[in-house]
Amino acid sequence: MSLFRYGVTCSLNEVSAAAPITLSGSIEQLCGQAKEIGYEGLEIQLADPLQYDWNHIKRVAEEYGLEIVAFATGREMSENNLCLISEDASVRRAMVNRIKEHIDCAKIVGSPVIVGSVRSKLAGRPDPERAENYHREAILELADYARGQNVTILIENILSWISDYLNTMAQVTDFVTSLNRDNVKVHLDTYSMNMEDNDIYGSIRYCAKVLEYVHFSDTARLYPGGGNIDFKAFMKALAHIRYPGWITIECVPYPTAFDCAKNGYEYMKAMETITKIELEARRF
Repeated sequence: MSLFRYGVTCSLNEVSAAAPITLSGSIEQLCGQAKEIGYEGLEIQLADPLQYDWNHIKRVAEEYGLEIVAFATGREMSENNLCLISEDASVRRAMVNRIKEHIDCAKIVGSPVIVGSVRSKLAGRPDPERAENYHREAILELADYARGQNVTILIENILSWISDYLNTMAQVTDFVTSLNRDNVKVHLDTYSMNMEDNDIYGSIRYCAKVLEYVHFSDTARLYPGGGNIDFKAFMKALAHIRYPGWITIECVPYPTAFDCAKNGYEYMKAMETITKIELEARRF
């Protein structure tokens, strides 16, 4: 029996090869490639979600035996210049409203919505504390809206050079807990955690009660096994806390999109096998 379920990050349109989005194409193409490799889920990274027919997308995914496991919202900042902590109230409102559109679409396919890099940086803003409050107020509004749609909000740990707050797993966990909203959970990203956290096991144990989603990405945003991150340590820690959720690769499509997805999947399954053997050995 598998310890985890595995997904792959996807885009429904062509994106830069520098973006950490592994597969791109139509929903039929994405499902065909993911299913061939062995994945069970697709994470959709997108901007302007209302341009797509999500009932059709859900139907195609189900025909392939796949799930849409999360919506990622970071492209709203990189492509549409929207941000949750802008000094311009109209930009903040536009970002909140756009994430509500993601929530509406996520309800159709039954997935959570990730809020990470769209919180941007505090540095250089006239009043960093006020900007941080903008973020908190936005997440509370989004959580209450999402509750009515039966959608979960995932708060992701982000590298400090992208967002200079909520960088460690403890910081994200404390923030999520302080909101007192049961539909806001923690999203762990190994690429960021490798840079920001000193204790993999301790950090994962700290967030265990509110951890609901995981990204696996190696150094340089390569597929798992393509860099230097100790993924066996991550898997052991996740197995120890009995993490029940998805592990999705979020990697640049190198050397090709298909090879990246295939290599990452095969490496994760191999690490899972090793993890299971070593955990079983400890029982004797």
